[in-house]
Amino acid sequence: MLPINYRTGTLLSLLAIAAISISGCANRPQSVEPAAEPVNNIRNGIHSSEIQEQSSLPKSSFRPSTLYALMVAEMAAHRGLPRVTLHNYLQEAEKTGDLGIIQRAVQLSGQLRDSDAMLKATMLWAEAEPDNPTPFRIATKELINRGEVDQALPLLEKAIQLGSLEVIDALTSRAQKMDSEERQHYLTLINRMLETEPENAHLIYSKAALIASQDNPEQALTLTQQALNLSPDFERAILFEADLQSRTGHLDTALGHLREELRDHDSKQMRTLYARLLLEKKQYPLAEQQAELLMQKFPTDHSLQFYLGVLLLEHNRLELSQRYFSKLAEKSGHNSALSYYQGRIAQLEQQTEQALIHYRQVANAPYLLAAYTEISKLLETAAEQPRVAQIFAQARQQHTESSAIFYALEAAWLVDHSFDQAAMILLDKGLAEHPENTRLRYSRAMLGEKLDNMELLESDLRFLLKLEPENATALNALGYSLTDNTDRHAEALTLIKKALALKPDDPAILDSMGWAYYHLGELELSLQYLQQAFNNFPDPEIAAHLGTIHWALGNKAEALKTWQEALEQNPDNRYIIDAMEAVEKGI
Repeated sequence: MLPINYRTGTLLSLLAIAAISISGCANRPQSVEPAAEPVNNIRNGIHSSEIQEQSSLPKSSFRPSTLYALMVAEMAAHRGLPRVTLHNYLQEAEKTGDLGIIQRAVQLSGQLRDSDAMLKATMLWAEAEPDNPTPFRIATKELINRGEVDQALPLLEKAIQLGSLEVIDALTSRAQKMDSEERQHYLTLINRMLETEPENAHLIYSKAALIASQDNPEQALTLTQQALNLSPDFERAILFEADLQSRTGHLDTALGHLREELRDHDSKQMRTLYARLLLEKKQYPLAEQQAELLMQKFPTDHSLQFYLGVLLLEHNRLELSQRYFSKLAEKSGHNSALSYYQGRIAQLEQQTEQALIHYRQVANAPYLLAAYTEISKLLETAAEQPRVAQIFAQARQQHTESSAIFYALEAAWLVDHSFDQAAMILLDKGLAEHPENTRLRYSRAMLGEKLDNMELLESDLRFLLKLEPENATALNALGYSLTDNTDRHAEALTLIKKALALKPDDPAILDSMGWAYYHLGELELSLQYLQQAFNNFPDPEIAAHLGTIHWALGNKAEALKTWQEALEQNPDNRYIIDAMEAVEKGI
């Protein structure tokens, strides 16, 4: 064992080294991940240099335990253990409240794209510097993006009061994803702030975005124009006004305004919107001219080039879209997004083999499922079953984490092409590997119903409901199957009612309710639910049920009208034909 004085001296030397490292870390930050600004920093609107500008890490007198923890953190960073570095800095930030340590924790969490750590660190920063808008902006944007409205509201108000109006962008970006309750909370706050600042153009603009997300573009347009009267050069509002004008049937007006604005000052966002609206107007040569101009002005902006490629593809401008994607692939190499969209172009050009090559190069979400869904569409004849089996078997080997999805997709293809027994064997195999996969379980249940195996259907759906007791789709499927195939109508109704409580406006569940009440002899109640289902979604199966109820109530003319109108849209639909044949036979 080493002498005590030697061990103590060594520890003090290490702590001294740590102190030197820490005192200078604000000026020369240790990089956990070299290269460009981390994506998560950009998403939160924070850059490493911005943190450094706030204040240098003070040469504080820390307790030895803190110095030791920070020394270990820096050593971990140099040894490629950034999570240890972040953990120690975050822990010491909580203990000490030291601004420099807090900012280092913010920087590290951004580099590691750890949103939970980022939120925790920025909240500490806000406590340490309550008059600094930066931490409030970062935390507010993160909470808005998460949909955590109760926590976001007071921080949003504080950020705006401190002049950090960038939080408005997060609010407007989130608006379309909000439910009515979340949106109303933000509207209440904005309206309250407008009482004291009625001419704040940014607040009026944010209100317009929230109103627009309520499917009220006319009122949103009026508010946006009000914001522009107060701040004519407010570019976000200019862009939003043009977008709203296009959505409210004033596309020519929007194009005219953008054309005038672009004469006065060029703007990437404005010119991009101008190109998009020209495409909507079907002024394709002008739109492509604007796209080419953007590429000349911003040749290194790969995100813009990708967006324009997708935009042109959506409007079937395949040649120029393909050129943009090909250039991107040359510059940055193939990735899943590029492969997927190049596959879409080849598919639209009916180049099946080329499309398959591109789709099979897709390796990552969110494009993986979409690519293999398109593959299953391209291989459209029953004779291609061996090739389908080969492609999906290889996919399961290459993407083991997604193998359950590939089992489900291949099984769906087999069912669509009447290979029911082969599909059942495949689903059995998939469930042997993934027994708790709800998608596979549901697929086998539905196939069981098709094969008149009610025991399997009920077993699989009840297993699924043990895993997900509030799965409305499974509740409805089991309830409908019981009422349609057995005499357990009261039990079926209980399941369907539970599903309806979870999804009150779902047409399929409303249809099931009506069909269960029909079997229970409650014809008037049945008619009420079926009519509501048909009004929401005039599907042939619902039409078949609705006509049956009208017939049972003696409304034979109405029943025939319902069926005939449905047959005009779906001439060979078996549900309607079976319903008409059943009443003719007096079934």
